[in-house]
This record gives sequence, C-alpha cells and structure tokens, in this order.
Amino acid sequence: MIMGNTGVDIEMELIGEDERTVWKSVVSKDVYSKDSHPTTLILIGIPAEEFLQNHRAILIQGVKNAKPIADVLRSKGMIGDEEYSRIKAETTEQDRMRELLNAVLPKGPEVTGACLKALIEHEHHLVKYLSESST
Repeated sequence: MIMGNTGVDIEMELIGEDERTVWKSVVSKDVYSKDSHPTTLILIGIPAEEFLQNHRAILIQGVKNAKPIADVLRSKGMIGDEEYSRIKAETTEQDRMRELLNAVLPKGPEVTGACLKALIEHEHHLVKYLSESST
C-alpha cells in the first residue's frame, strides 16, 4: 500500500504484483481527522497492538525514557492515575516500559495506537529501526 499525505486529503493506492494499480481512493481530512474520529494507528501494515506485542522485548530494552509516553497517555485519559503511579514508581526504564505495556496492551486499538504514536514522537529512531527490520 502506498499512502501519500496531500496536506488536506490522504491518497491511497494498492498496487498488484504486476506493478499495476488495482485500487485507488482518497480519504478527506474531515473523515480521518483525529479531532472528529479516533483512529487505529497502523504501521507498516500491522495494527499498533500487534507491533507493540511483536517488539515488546526490544521496546522494553530500547526505550530510553518511558515517562513522557506515560504522560501523553495519562493526559488523554488512556491510563488511569493508579497505572501512571505504578509506571513512575518503577526504578528502571525497562521496568517502567514493561509496566506501561502491561497497562496499554489489554485496552484495545485506540489506546495501543495512542501509545505507538507517543513512541513515534518520543522514540522515533527506535520505532523506525523496528519498522524497517519488520519488512
């Protein structure tokens, strides 16, 4: 799938094995705007939950600072005060990230999508590496 952000709309095109376009569509910004509809974040063709589960061990070892990710999720009401406190109480970054993933993964696509989006924002090099290694 090829996705190009046109600044206003998203153009999508599905190309077959013979390199010919088999499907093409345009999604208006009004339809996908995060303010109007929560969306599931999909990275390299897999849902955020699957990405987080598939790369759990590397994320636990590789995330340098889990607190900003927890801050984003708490500010959006996606993790509660108790979960946030447990994450912050951990003494190592690995344990913080482990606790964060334990809090996020059972909550479904909207929360896992927000978590992945926060990871992209705060740990973009790691997410890029994992995305490229998955292809």
